[in-house]
Amino acid sequence: MCSIFIVVKMKKEMIATEKSLLEHLLADIDECGKDKIVLQAGHFPLFYDESQEEAIEGIGYWGEFSTYTLELACKIGKYARSVGKEVQFSFFVDDHSYDIPGGTLNSTQRKNRRKRLYQRRSGIEAELPATYRQIMGERGFSEEDVLRHDHKRSGRESCLYFSEYVLRESAREIDNACAREYVEFVESSQYFDKEHSHLISFVPFRCQGHICEVALEEEITGLSASHVFMESMAISATREELYQAGKGVLYQRD
Repeated sequence: MCSIFIVVKMKKEMIATEKSLLEHLLADIDECGKDKIVLQAGHFPLFYDESQEEAIEGIGYWGEFSTYTLELACKIGKYARSVGKEVQFSFFVDDHSYDIPGGTLNSTQRKNRRKRLYQRRSGIEAELPATYRQIMGERGFSEEDVLRHDHKRSGRESCLYFSEYVLRESAREIDNACAREYVEFVESSQYFDKEHSHLISFVPFRCQGHICEVALEEEITGLSASHVFMESMAISATREELYQAGKGVLYQRD
């Protein structure tokens, strides 16, 4: 008896316009066969300044990336809800890339500033930044639709933000830290139900290798997902220009 192995290839396509991107993602919602749509968007970094008691939410530091991806996610989420899907948002925060030695603050001071920010963004009364609240509110979404991250720290058990530092503490034996944090999110049933959920994730293009070549190709199985890779370093590009800036916009259906 011979066995036949079928290798399922990821569908990848460069996208030239917002209209085309939305057509792909809305079709994925229709075709995925899942009850819930989880939207990862609005990704941004944290910064530190001695004049501030908390870490600074760098929502505009990556140009249009953070706010634009959240607006796209809200458009998609509104459609998903209209066709009977449950919708949740998850906000990943890059709290490590700019936490580097040097400057006027030592590592403990930066850590304490992260702690204070995360505590303020945790709990039942916590609110997103005003810009994000407005973007979501205009399309009928609020903090009630945000997936919370338990940081396993006092006062941070129900945070509106997923801390990449905390996700990287996973015991999973994955050398690539970026891939390890992504796998920890997708494979933790506390946060993501692969059987019933479809993930739509907007990711900085610089993370594409870590996510695709390691997390998706080597570590994660049975995932229904759509990934959109977009430049976060093209800080002067308009939203329209992001489709041609740098590596452009890559759509991938897993």
